[in-house]
Order: sequence, then C-alpha cells, then structure tokens
Amino acid sequence: MLSVEQASEIVLKNVVRNPAESAPLPDALGRVLAEDIASDIDMPPFDRSMMDGYALNAQDAQFAPARLEIVGFIPAGAFPKFSLEPGQAAKIMTGAPLPVGADAVREFEKTSLLNHGQTVEIQEAVRTGQNIVKQASELSKGEIVLTAGTYIHPAVVGLLASLGKANVQVFQAPRVAILSTGDELVEPAALPLQGQIRNSNSFTLQALCTSMGLQTQMLGIAKDDKSILRHKIELGLSADILLITGGVSVGDHDFVKDVFDELGLEIHFQKVAIKPGKPTVFAKNAEKVIFGLPGNPVSCATVFEVLVRPAIRKMLGYPVYHNAMVKAVLTNYFANRSQRENYHPCVTWYEEGEFFCRPLTTRGSGDISAYSKANSYLVCPIDCTELVEGTQATVILRDEYYLT
Repeated sequence: MLSVEQASEIVLKNVVRNPAESAPLPDALGRVLAEDIASDIDMPPFDRSMMDGYALNAQDAQFAPARLEIVGFIPAGAFPKFSLEPGQAAKIMTGAPLPVGADAVREFEKTSLLNHGQTVEIQEAVRTGQNIVKQASELSKGEIVLTAGTYIHPAVVGLLASLGKANVQVFQAPRVAILSTGDELVEPAALPLQGQIRNSNSFTLQALCTSMGLQTQMLGIAKDDKSILRHKIELGLSADILLITGGVSVGDHDFVKDVFDELGLEIHFQKVAIKPGKPTVFAKNAEKVIFGLPGNPVSCATVFEVLVRPAIRKMLGYPVYHNAMVKAVLTNYFANRSQRENYHPCVTWYEEGEFFCRPLTTRGSGDISAYSKANSYLVCPIDCTELVEGTQATVILRDEYYLT
C-alpha cells in the first residue's frame, strides 16, 4: 500500500499544466497568469499631488510664513497648461498633476488666504518632494510587474486594469465531471427511506471545484449495476477530470475498478495508507485523469484536499500545489489509533504569534457535521500513537478557509 507521499508523487507526475488561453479581465479572477506583464506606462505617469492644497516650489517656502501669488487651479483629471514662476503657487486637488516649476504641495490646513483670495500664506515651511508622488516612483514603463504563475486575486485584477489589460493569458481550467455510485443514495430533495442516505459527496465535490473556479458536470447517481456505471463513466471521460465517489472498496457491489478494467483505463494505484480514505483509486485514460474516491463523506473530502486539489492546481498553473502546512500548539490531548497516516479534522487559529489547534470529536469517516466545523487537518504520522496537549503538531490548512 502506498504512502500518502508516494501517492501524491504519482498523481503529480501524471498530470501536466494546461495550455494558455486568453480571458477577459473579469473572468481571470481566481486563475493563474500564463504570461509576464510589463507596465506600458510610468506609474504614476506624472508628478502627482497627494493632498488638496497648493502646488509650489519648495525654495519659495523654505522659511515660513511665506506669501505666494495664486496663478491657477488644477483639478484631478486635468493637465496644467501653465508653469509656475518664482513666488507663485497653484491650487491643486489630490491626484492632480503638478505644473512645471512645482516640486511640493502644502495642504490647505497649513495655509491661509489673503488679498481677496489672490495670495496664499504658507504657514509652515515646505521641503522638496513633500506631499507628492514622483513620476515612475511606483513603476517604470517596460518594467515587469507580474510574472507567469501569479494567482489572480482581486488586487491583481485592479493592477491589471491599471496596466491597460482588458484581456490576459491564463492557464486553461480543467473541466470536471462528478459521479456518485451506490443503490443506497438518493438526491438531497428526497426523503431517505430505510437503508438510504442522501448524496452529499457530489455536492461537496462540486463546491470544492467551484471554489477553485472550475466548471463541473454533475452526472448524478449510478446504481450498483455495471452497465449503468459504465455508461456514466464513459460520459464522464469527456471531461478532463472525472471524480467518482463510492464503489471503490472490495464489496460485492463495488464495481468501479471492474469497469475501469473493462474500459482499459490505466490504474496507477487503488489503496493509500491514509485515514480516512484508504480505498482511493487513481487512473488515467490518455490525458484524462480519474479519481475513485471513498464513499464516506469525510474520506471523500479529505482525499480531495490531499490528492485531488494539488493535481488541479498543477493543471491550473499554480507554482505551489499543496495546501499550506504549519506547526500548531495542541490545546488538548489526541490519541491516534490508526496504522495509517491520519488526517483528523480540527480547528486552527492564530493568536499572539503562534498557531493553535483543537482536534474535533468525530464519530468516524461519515461524520460530515464535524468536517463542516473544521478549517484544517491535524496530521499524525504512521508511527505516532499520541499527541500531547501543549506540544506542537503538523496542521494542514483547508484551502477555502481563512484563519480567524
């Protein structure tokens, strides 16, 4: 049976980064840049005022008070058509360009008007460069601002807009098909009869994929019938990634691996030393990637975070594939009875310079209620039998949550 590390290596070895495509800027949010981006202009493109006040030459106000003739007004969005001579100033608004001859701004609060508003008295001395942003002080024309592999979050969208990028090259997002299997499953709107449970896995997986900016195809539920299962899997192979939950263990009605063999899929592994999630299958069909995930809800979601999410990230062009891993102080004792690497749901938070972790009480790998309260996983190695309160342990953060 493969270790988690070995399984992860096999998965990542068998997926490749997707080719690039052009995307309109609003659609690029959550994607990864596939090109370097250079500034096409200086930023700011001119010496810019940081204050509402008076543009002036600092030499004229190096000693206060100083009186200067007001010769113009410069609102934001206008470019001055005049220059300042010695002893002159211009009223200026925040963000407006400085006129030629000005090298500083004195804010209104430290001035007063004289001579019916034709003269301004500067009440505090001014130094060169005060309250202004120099041209190209943020970016120079031609300077590389963003590199390929950059994740596009909202601030990057704003930067791209300021750089004049209405369209950008991003790595293509894989298309994902999702299928749940089992006679016991019914859709969420149905009231389960005796022996039935609602299909939560498909919707958990869809939500996880959607949070990564992916389009999903929901294939519904395949009953425990080989012909039905085969038809559904063949439909799913039209996508780039097929996620199947259930039917991958060794029960009499677990047909997924049999259908994989019938379809000639290349199975790379079918068991992983992870708790929860041991009966995990990874297969390929040419460039198509197939994951057979356990039917238990927590197992399914855990294997997604540990093996599926890194594969998707690689395809999306991320420079880092795995979730963030931190050291956290345990707030209570944890006994590990598993002979496999254990990923236990927990709550992690940051306080006064340290991470802290509280393992959640669970009732097995089907306890989706406990999973919904977690924002991270406590990782117990195979040879670890207990983790003591107050000691540090390894924690993997769930990607879709921020720490509080």
